[in-house]
Amino acid sequence: MLAALRPDSFDLPLFLHVLGATLLFGSTATVAIAGYASRRTPDNSALLARVVAGTWVLVILPSFILMRAGAAWIVDKEFPGNASEPGWVGVGFIVSEPGALLLIAVGILAWVSVRKKRVLLAVPILASIYLLALAVAWFAMAGKP
Repeated sequence: MLAALRPDSFDLPLFLHVLGATLLFGSTATVAIAGYASRRTPDNSALLARVVAGTWVLVILPSFILMRAGAAWIVDKEFPGNASEPGWVGVGFIVSEPGALLLIAVGILAWVSVRKKRVLLAVPILASIYLLALAVAWFAMAGKP
């Protein structure tokens, strides 16, 4: 019912934010799954290392930028100036800002993995940690507790 009360000018930034967040979650899950799979199948480790690095460059990086740009745009529209932001907005910023550092570490380790022709164990572990953080933000955004 609240969506019916939202002005139409909020639709595009909200759509871009949700699209970026959904792509970010899926691509981070892909990196985690491919990283764990490479540990179980050493024969395909070099291929999976390239999949992990390619997913980071082609999907994770652009989707994170899209998610953050959409979030900044919608927050600026919904809470202009110094308006008090609700707690769920803070949760989103708490997850995304340190998460950027975590994703940079995943990207660097993914590049090292391609050079070594095997996925380093830290890549899927860090990706899994970020997935849990994204799930917390997802809950906070959807449920608005």
